[in-house]
Amino acid sequence: METLQSDLIIDASGNGSLTLEFLKASGRRLPEETSIGVNMRYASALFDHADIRDNYKIAYTFPNAPEASRGGLILPAENGNYQVVLFGRGEDIPPISEIEFRRYARELWTPTLYNAIKNAKRLTEITPNSFTQSRWRHFAQVSDFPCGLLPIGDAICRFNPVHGQGMSVAAKEASLLFDLLGRFNSDLLSTLAHDFLTKAENLIADPWAMSALPDFIYPETTGVRPKNLEERLNFQKGLGRLAARDAAVFELLMDVRNLLKPLNVLDDPSIVGRIENEVASELSLSSAAQVA
Repeated sequence: METLQSDLIIDASGNGSLTLEFLKASGRRLPEETSIGVNMRYASALFDHADIRDNYKIAYTFPNAPEASRGGLILPAENGNYQVVLFGRGEDIPPISEIEFRRYARELWTPTLYNAIKNAKRLTEITPNSFTQSRWRHFAQVSDFPCGLLPIGDAICRFNPVHGQGMSVAAKEASLLFDLLGRFNSDLLSTLAHDFLTKAENLIADPWAMSALPDFIYPETTGVRPKNLEERLNFQKGLGRLAARDAAVFELLMDVRNLLKPLNVLDDPSIVGRIENEVASELSLSSAAQVA
């Protein structure tokens, strides 16, 4: 074994256990963690000659939560092939046999994915995977964090992959680190860890609100629920209903989900008012159905 000297080490190991072990070994306290247990299961494979209609590049079927947890997506891969991913929670485990895989796709809330692959040829084995929890380690709160060590990406925060935010956040963190290194001076390392981890904490807040807290819509999801959870969930459901009919709202929502715009752009009074109308309409229909 060889020991190498370094002024700066980036921990992009994903699990982040290397940073935690170093904090333990050096007598520092560990960061507090926020975790949301989701118990997600996945199965994926490559298909040839898939047909996504209307020239869409990507198709996504979200489950009708919380009544259902099955969903899936299809997106282009190399050489004209398509990656197909099916997911579920708890007992809804996507199968790895081709017949059952296609049947699972056919039973989704919308037929888009099944129609895309019903005549397509499977090119690879169907690979299962699982994801137990979204986890956010608050390294910025460790006051004596080592100057020459930086966790990044999933080592700081792991998002439920179904929401597609993890790689975007990691890219934003890499851009943040690049900007901080650009101001290089002799005292850089003395402040780099504090500056990076503090700014990364702020960067993560929006995607966490958009892509981790919504998992609490399922009663079996574990973790500390925010006091205003019902209000947040109703807002996101109303936003989704509105975006499905209004192209401008949909585009704005996609900009937020892809971290091109901050979450607070959705606080525009004209948008909030329309979302509130959507929520009120849905609650009214739900009440009427219960009475009937």
